[in-house]
Amino acid sequence: MKKIISILLCLSLVCCCAASFAESAANQFTATVRDRFRLTGPLPEGYQYSIQSQDDLTTRAAIASEDPSAPVMTLVISYNESYAVVQRLNDLPEDQLEHIKAGFSEMNEVTFDTRETSHGTKLLIVRETGADLDFLVFYTIYLGHEVELRLAPGEGAENPVLTEAQIQKCIDFLSDLDFSPIG
Repeated sequence: MKKIISILLCLSLVCCCAASFAESAANQFTATVRDRFRLTGPLPEGYQYSIQSQDDLTTRAAIASEDPSAPVMTLVISYNESYAVVQRLNDLPEDQLEHIKAGFSEMNEVTFDTRETSHGTKLLIVRETGADLDFLVFYTIYLGHEVELRLAPGEGAENPVLTEAQIQKCIDFLSDLDFSPIG
C-alpha cells in the first residue's frame, strides 16, 4: 500500500512539474535569425509573438496584446553589411554609435539612453521628446544584424501617448532578452 501511495505521489509531482513547465514555455518566445542566432525571452503577460514577414535579410514580427488599447511592439531584425564584423553594439566605436544616433534624430526630437540586458547586451534607447510620446525605440546590433524594437500606443488606445508604466513594462521585457549564437 505504501508503494502505491508513493508511486501516486511521484506521478502527481511529475504532472505538476510538466504543467508548470508548459505554462512557463507558453510565455516564452524564440526568434531564430538566419540560422545565426536566437533571440529568446519571456513575453509580457497577455502578449503574443507573431512573425509578420521574413526573408534572407530581414525578420519583422509583432509582439502584441489581444487588447487593442495595449501598446504594440514591432521587432525588426535586419542584416547590415556595414556591421558584418560587429559582434554586439557593445563593441561599436563611439563615432559609429554617434552616426547611428544621428540617423534617429534626423526626423524627430529624441533623447538617448543606454541599458544592458541581464545577459550583457547593450541597448540604445531612443525616446521621442515631444509633448506626445508616440514611440520609443530600443536598438542594438548583434552578429552584424540591426535589432530594433519599436514601442507604440495601441490603435484602440483612448490616449495615444505611452505611459511610464507601459514603457517600464517594455524595458522589463527587454532586460530579460537573451541573444545567443547558433552553432
